Order: sequence, then structure tokens, then C-alpha cells
Amino acid sequence: MTRLVFSYIEQKHPVFGTVNRPLIKIAFYYERFGKWLSIGKLLVDTGADISVIPLPFGQILITDIELGQPIQLGGVLSSNLMANAFVHRVKARIGDHIFEVPVAVSMSSKIPPIFGRQEALDQFMVSFVHGKELILEI
Repeated sequence: MTRLVFSYIEQKHPVFGTVNRPLIKIAFYYERFGKWLSIGKLLVDTGADISVIPLPFGQILITDIELGQPIQLGGVLSSNLMANAFVHRVKARIGDHIFEVPVAVSMSSKIPPIFGRQEALDQFMVSFVHGKELILEI
């Protein structure tokens, strides 16, 4: 069994001052150039049905974003905010583990990168340890 451990990262919050968040480093395969492109702060969110990346990153990763399956994202930052997105299947890598995952490319740059459940987080055994570290096992 492979075990990946990520320390929580402290970030500013408008209400709580600072919070510790379970952020992971993940890489997506950039087919146009045959290289891996890494994101160092992807929020692990058990409440997110799908993984999401913001528009600027999607424009680098995907040749034609609007060829994906259209979807509306809601509840990401607030229950009032809705964002259009397009779902694409991409290769992802966490540590040495490589897998294909559906990713919604948000048409907004305000949506944070999120690692959601479907075909992503659900393939791991996940432990959140006292707000200090996240453990993914596969």
C-alpha cells in the first residue's frame, strides 16, 4: 500500500484570521507538450462531487476548453455563486500514482483548484489527522 502524507497549510481567512487547509500537490499531464504540469495547492474537498481547476490553469492544460461537457458549478465559494465549466478527462499524478480523472475547467478565475470525490479522492483511503495532516493511501 502506498501512503502519501501532506501537512496542512496555514492560509488567511476573512472571518477566522488563519485556517489550516488540507492542500495537496498534484500534476496533470499536458498533452500538447508531453509534460506534467504541477499544482502545489489543490484543496482536498470531500464535499465536492468533481475536481475543479480555474480558467487560467485550464487554458494551459486544455487545447479547446469548450469542447468538454458543459456543467454548472455551485456552492464552491457561496451558495449564491454559480460558475459555468466544461468537464474534461485528464491524466493526473499524485506521488507515483497515475490515474485518469474528470476535471471541471471553470470559466471563472475566482474558483479555487479543488480535488473532489468522483474518480479522484474516492479511489484513496483518506485520513484527516487533527487538522494537521492529510493521508492518502492506495
